[in-house]
Amino acid sequence: MGVEFQLDHQDHHKVEDFLARQSAGVGAITLHAKAAKYQASAAEAAIAAGLDVLYDPRTERLEYPGLTLNGLPGYTGEPYDLDRLVARADERQLLVDAVLTAHPDVVTIVTPPHFLVRDHRSAHLNLALAEAARLATNKRVRPVLTLKSRLNQELSHEIVKIYTEAGFTELDLRFTPLGSENDGIPKIRSAFATARLFRDAGVRVILGRSGNVGQAAFALGHVDGFSVGVGQMEHVDHAADVSRQNRPPTLNADGKKAGGTWQGVYLPGIAATVSMRRAKELLGHSDIRTRLGCRVDSCGASLFGPIDDYRTHYLHSRAGDVAALIETPEAWRPKLETDRLRRAIEMRDLVNAAYRKGSDPELKTRTLHSLVDGIQEDVRAAAA
Repeated sequence: MGVEFQLDHQDHHKVEDFLARQSAGVGAITLHAKAAKYQASAAEAAIAAGLDVLYDPRTERLEYPGLTLNGLPGYTGEPYDLDRLVARADERQLLVDAVLTAHPDVVTIVTPPHFLVRDHRSAHLNLALAEAARLATNKRVRPVLTLKSRLNQELSHEIVKIYTEAGFTELDLRFTPLGSENDGIPKIRSAFATARLFRDAGVRVILGRSGNVGQAAFALGHVDGFSVGVGQMEHVDHAADVSRQNRPPTLNADGKKAGGTWQGVYLPGIAATVSMRRAKELLGHSDIRTRLGCRVDSCGASLFGPIDDYRTHYLHSRAGDVAALIETPEAWRPKLETDRLRRAIEMRDLVNAAYRKGSDPELKTRTLHSLVDGIQEDVRAAAA
């Protein structure tokens, strides 16, 4: 499958142009919940390249009071009572119908409504919504499962059992919180083990919104692919997302909403997405710029390629890494990924020691070290 790109409001033109030129390493794109109607050309470019197209309904936010979610399918102005939804098949069907109606015709895989899985009850609710969606469409249906990052084994096995018995053969699996720069080995080990349970049961798994963790899981064969945004959505933190959306918007001097979605600049040398300001500072150092930057495609004709067109750079960097893994024999992929992570750790340590201003946060390496250790564990286990 490969890497999947989840589009934000302003990504579609860059994604369309990128896919028209190359698509190696890319498995699909996902259209934005509110901007999908403007993204038809990007979807058509994806289909022409033989890729899948999905739509993100973002229904996991619908249960929380205080959020303004105008434009999301199924939003009524009031939060959903999940206990009521569990008991009312008619209300579940209304939500499913709203989500399916919001899916553009160009979508090749349907995403059913979904909520955070906290326990057995919410797991069965998500399954019921997914089954109702499958009965209402002739297209493939890929449920989204957002699980706690340290899920107990009993619930993990039950979820695998109920989804496979229901006949689902593909899932978007997300763990919260996971993918930050401070994840330890136990959390990563738990997420990989749950993903592997689904894979062993014959389910194709995409590790949703997961940058370095997703790429490592793909290299190890624990998942069939992973998804990211374009310069964002490289980790999952459900609670933080809800809290952020619950805060009043920042207004400018005219009383209008200021700012927008944060999108960063990906620096392959440190395997990290940083702010535009910090990317300019780091790439401005002649000592390290060639070790941090990129010389692929248009980046090769510019001293500041990753900055000049950060969206296209992000696309070809992520897709290029995955394409390289796909072209590598499976037995050698862990070594290729380990080498990438170790180089990034070395460069992060160097930046922290010699190229960090006092106000800049330190580049953390705990997650990268955990991934390297996890890969080594897997390799030793496979050889035993």
